[in-house]
Amino acid sequence: MSSTLLRLGLWVTLLAIVAYVLHETFSDQFIAEIVPVAVISKALVLGVLLVIAGLVSRLFETGAKAVVKNRCVVCKTPIPSGAIYCRAHLRDVLHREEDLSHTARSRRG
Repeated sequence: MSSTLLRLGLWVTLLAIVAYVLHETFSDQFIAEIVPVAVISKALVLGVLLVIAGLVSRLFETGAKAVVKNRCVVCKTPIPSGAIYCRAHLRDVLHREEDLSHTARSRRG
């Protein structure tokens, strides 16, 4: 979400700057009348607000990651970072996999 707001804000700001440059470059021609300066300034303000909203949401996303704890897939107890299961369920999964690998029939031909 934050990256979308940041990108959108940067694109709107860039387009507002390009429109202003075109407006000032061709001020005596028809192109300058298509987009008035008031619309360009409103677009620039909108772009800046979107960039600020993207930065604020990025701060909240990183803050939420620091607060959230990893939890076991099965019983939802807090576990160390990088783990999928708690100790008890990890043992169960490992024993089950070991039993499957040792009881499997091998093909010999």
